[in-house]
Formats: sequence, C-alpha cells, structure tokens
Amino acid sequence: MESIPCDIVILPSNELEQKLITASGTLSAQSPLFTLDGVSFYPHASLYMTQLKLGDLDKVKELLSEIASRTSVLNLTASRFDQTMGFLDTEYELTEQLDGLQQAVIDAINPIRDGMREKDKARMLEATGIARANFEKYGYKPVGELFRPHTTITRFADEGTIDIALLPDPAHFSGQFTRIGLFEMGDNGTCTREIASYDIV
Repeated sequence: MESIPCDIVILPSNELEQKLITASGTLSAQSPLFTLDGVSFYPHASLYMTQLKLGDLDKVKELLSEIASRTSVLNLTASRFDQTMGFLDTEYELTEQLDGLQQAVIDAINPIRDGMREKDKARMLEATGIARANFEKYGYKPVGELFRPHTTITRFADEGTIDIALLPDPAHFSGQFTRIGLFEMGDNGTCTREIASYDIV
C-alpha cells in the first residue's frame, strides 16, 4: 500500500501565524527555498515526522483527535534564532506540557507508522548514541532529550545565513499554539498539504 511522508505538528494561533508569515515574506528577496504563506507552506512546529500508509490515515486522524481533546492550548516562549544548514528557525523553550504532548503523539502513532522517511533512513546510517536509538525505536531523531521545538521561517540555498538584525526580537514570536495538525510533507521539512487538524482548548 502506498505511503507518504507526514508531519504531525502543532499549529500557531492566527496572530502568531501571521507574524511568522510576515517574517518569512520579508526575506523573499534573499532567494529562499520557500516562503511561508499558510496555503502552500504552513507555519508549524513539528512533533513527529514519519511515514504513513494512506490506508492508515483515518486511524491516525482518530488518534490525533482524541489526543487534541485532552490537550490544553500551549503558550510557548520563543528564546532564540538558530541558523543551521540554511534553515532559519525560531526556537522555543521546552515545557513539560509540550514534552508530554510529543510523547503522547509518538506513543500513539509509532506502532502504526510505515517504517521511516527516506531521508531519515540515510541519516540513521551516520547516527550514534541517543540519536541512533531514537531512529531505531521511533524512526525519528528529535525525541525526548533531543526534542528541539521550533518553527522554521525559511531555508536558504547553499546553507546561507542572514543578519538576524533584519528580524524582530525572538520574543516577538512567542505565543499560543492552538491546534494539532497532520500534514503531508514537501522538501526542506515543509508542510505542504493539510490532511486534518484539531482544535485544542
């Protein structure tokens, strides 16, 4: 059965989404690989990137809906920008609530994933220690102590960087995340097609 790369994410409030879209748009003259717009490229913070069979998506939706029904809105504090391999990320402080949410999602979805994404298969070959263990157990590296919650504003070709003075202070991107989403993934870690999303309260 056909499977697709998916990202299970938390989605920002409308206010925070617009801040991220605006920031991404202001960098469009820098020849980024994508620009957030909320239509083709969605602002998000990833919880679990994995490979899912099309025939399992209804079960995944059911599980995520149940998780969302017992999850409270997340108020996250943006602490810094990170620029690695051309990505421009806003990093968030990891809270106990967010850590628990990621683990709940992984506990629910890991048993029904279809292996791992092709890119993660390649990364696992070079991984050691906790990273290797996470790939083997979950098919995904940033779990537990390696979880680094962030939103990606854009990515530049040739691993380029920018002067972050072009951006507001990181605290500008603090705010609420109000939905859990299931998306089909594109290149560069992007969310390109919304499959489902669920409000959290």
